[in-house]
Amino acid sequence: MDFKDIVGQEVLIQSLQNAIRENMVANAYIFNGPTGSGKKTVAEIFARAINCRDIKYRPCNLCSSCKKTISKSNPDIIYIKPSGNSIKIDQVRHIIGDTSIKPYESSFRVTIIENGDKLTPESQDAFLKTLEEPEKNNIFILLTENYNSLLPTIISRCQVFNFLRINGEKMRLFLSNHGFVNADEIEFAIANSDGIIGRAIEILKSKDFRQHPKEYGELLEIIQEGSREEIFRLSESLVQNKEDGAKLLRFLLSFFRDILILKDVEDIEYIINQDINPNIIKGYSENFGEENLFYIIDLIKQIIRSMDFNVNMKNSVDSLLLRILEVCNDKGSRSTV
Repeated sequence: MDFKDIVGQEVLIQSLQNAIRENMVANAYIFNGPTGSGKKTVAEIFARAINCRDIKYRPCNLCSSCKKTISKSNPDIIYIKPSGNSIKIDQVRHIIGDTSIKPYESSFRVTIIENGDKLTPESQDAFLKTLEEPEKNNIFILLTENYNSLLPTIISRCQVFNFLRINGEKMRLFLSNHGFVNADEIEFAIANSDGIIGRAIEILKSKDFRQHPKEYGELLEIIQEGSREEIFRLSESLVQNKEDGAKLLRFLLSFFRDILILKDVEDIEYIINQDINPNIIKGYSENFGEENLFYIIDLIKQIIRSMDFNVNMKNSVDSLLLRILEVCNDKGSRSTV
């Protein structure tokens, strides 16, 4: 994979290529965006291009440096990952120790810090000292989902690149050009990807990609029955972490879009979530008007947009489910989550 293979990040890619071409590569970067948006892929291509030995095409993917980077055997490309739930100070001290050593065989040592927003406060303080007095020939790339959790002084010493969500047209073209041929499956993946190309690919490669956990159908049924206690019980098991919450939100968004479509075409063939009990689908279609459906869809989108910040996912999902319950019972206000 090369820069030309990255879709939907044209301005970002052009900036990185210009920096390489003009020998203006910065000491530190933050690549910020949701999981699956291509941060790590771009970081690896960038690291490869920085140390490429070709004069004209960088990365050339043919020189010894490029080949080693592609095979993950380049000693000057270093990866740091969280140990447990965080990146600890001992890991940062190891990074600091490496910066005083000249790169083994490349022009630059590139350290890619995955989940960079999981640096502990102590780790951030130690890392800041390295950024304040950078050793020559060292480049740091922090991959984050929410870079605002980092110290402002760290952010100020990095060039920040935000990875954008991709529109349906670009994603459709990319998937079609990369071996995915079933139009219905592509549309399903796009609808459930939230504009994130890696997520769309993951959905399409999944063996049971159209199947949702049976608890999703159970949750929809419980909402229809009006049981707050059961909603909280099931939500507790469904939303163990941020990614669980994101998956549930994407499902709810696609489900209520399905119901909106049914209001127009009245044909289940056109909906995405065909594994949901038809009686549940029929009940929502009969009991929810278009105004309520648009309202719920807007609420879901609000929470999805807020996911890049430090929101309490469990509380947000519970609040959303109660709003849906209120609308279902025709008791809800129209305030936002």
